Amino acid sequence: MSQSRDKTISKEIKITTRPVVTIDSIKGDFNKLIVLNIIKYLNEVSEKALQHLIYWLKSEKNVQLKYEFISIGNLPVSKQLKEDINILLYLGLIETNPSTRKLRLTTNGLEFLDKNNLSSGEMEVILRGVEDLKPKIKPIEAEAELTSKNIRGRR
Repeated sequence: MSQSRDKTISKEIKITTRPVVTIDSIKGDFNKLIVLNIIKYLNEVSEKALQHLIYWLKSEKNVQLKYEFISIGNLPVSKQLKEDINILLYLGLIETNPSTRKLRLTTNGLEFLDKNNLSSGEMEVILRGVEDLKPKIKPIEAEAELTSKNIRGRR
């Protein structure tokens, strides 16, 4: 004896709205401009080192940034910073170097910064902080390089 089960399966379409991100919206975003300038100043930086660097800029150098950090296993992580990096990658202002897996500016990113840069006073303070923190991110960068070499070696 089989029982007939009256199951109704409905497929619902869920529509979620997301704001459209354009290059014009980046022009007025102080935080994204800071990230672009830091990447330009360092030439290339791993995402992990960038997270640490911005965390230390905010906590030790008192740079006013909107990023909120949580600590996961003694590693500072910011969801907002990760989203901003993804937006900059999506817009083609930064790219990931395929051999080192580090972030770097594209030619479009360089042109964008030439036209839409922050005032030299603001950037001088931030870049001085980046220079002071360079020794702290060197071990993180070395770890990223070793990891990328191990991944390439397995292929």
